[in-house]
Amino acid sequence: MDATAIPPRQTGAGVYVARLLAALGRRQRELDLRLEVFATPAAAGSLAAPGLRMHPVRVAGWHRAARIAWTQSLAGLAATRAGAGVLHGVHYELPLAGGPAAQVVTVHDLTLVTHPEWHERAKVAYFGRAMTRSARRATRVLCVSATTAKDLVDVLGVDPGLIDVTPLGTDLAPAGPAEVAAVTGRLGLAGPYLLGLGTLEPRKNLPDLIAAFAELADEVPHTLVLAGLPGWGSGAVADALRANSAVAGRVRLAGWVPEADKAALFTGADAFAYPSRYEGFGLPVLEAMACGTPVVTTTGGSLPEVAGDAALLIEPGDRDALAAALRRLLAEPATRETLVARGRERAASWTWARCADLTAAAYARAAASVT
Repeated sequence: MDATAIPPRQTGAGVYVARLLAALGRRQRELDLRLEVFATPAAAGSLAAPGLRMHPVRVAGWHRAARIAWTQSLAGLAATRAGAGVLHGVHYELPLAGGPAAQVVTVHDLTLVTHPEWHERAKVAYFGRAMTRSARRATRVLCVSATTAKDLVDVLGVDPGLIDVTPLGTDLAPAGPAEVAAVTGRLGLAGPYLLGLGTLEPRKNLPDLIAAFAELADEVPHTLVLAGLPGWGSGAVADALRANSAVAGRVRLAGWVPEADKAALFTGADAFAYPSRYEGFGLPVLEAMACGTPVVTTTGGSLPEVAGDAALLIEPGDRDALAAALRRLLAEPATRETLVARGRERAASWTWARCADLTAAAYARAAASVT
């Protein structure tokens, strides 16, 4: 498995890889896993799990270009030397040549191709092409949702018979009062709060959440907490705070939240808002539901597939609808209770064990198809 693209501070794809590895590591009787990671203690430690052989990759400079050069030119050779039967690229990429005859790639979403304006230009230039090439030449393509699988067929023309849907999961559960108090205390949160979590980037559409909060701020005592690393285009969040300066003092930019703190942060929130324009999966929605937090999200991409009837759904970009949904969650206890119960039940069926089972089956199909 080539996991060199996964940074120590995990978000999105990083959480997917770490939790998948932990679940796959329990299948040592049928899988011998060798993990290629950057040779830094933080990178290796963030993905360590029982049953894994960690192989640190040393490249000059420790920057994106060096990492990409290794993946494109040397990952296949490393897999051959290791005697691997299957090479899995977990982040859109496969090597240009060489390596095992069976190659598997994970595609999270196609927005690099369908909506390049939501991404950094340099990232689009490389990853858009790398994803297209990898999806078309892989032995098997793993998709994190049925929505992404359909996009692969419709947009890139991938044979549906070569696609495996391996939905993500969660192992989060509601945190206890002491855990919630410890995490909110570290963040300086003394009262009720609404939560938004995700990388601060255009696709997550956090300016709409700030504007929606401004619409109802006079009616509620809450703080709006935005948790996530700054990404490309995060200046739009600062612009939204300036445009809604009357409530800027009640918006807390919490930065990246470690995995160990996420359950407490979700549990302590009165509502979770995820106004993303489009998601290949939308893991924070599932995590919030698992923690018993009522959710409002959008109809963008796979979000209805994940949320089902356990969240309030609005159209992406509809600020008034977002404000109205948040107002409803705070004002209607019966609605909250219904969504919390549905959310916990729904989240219970989306597990990392199932993701690992489906992934292992895809590895077996990939290996069998080239022998």
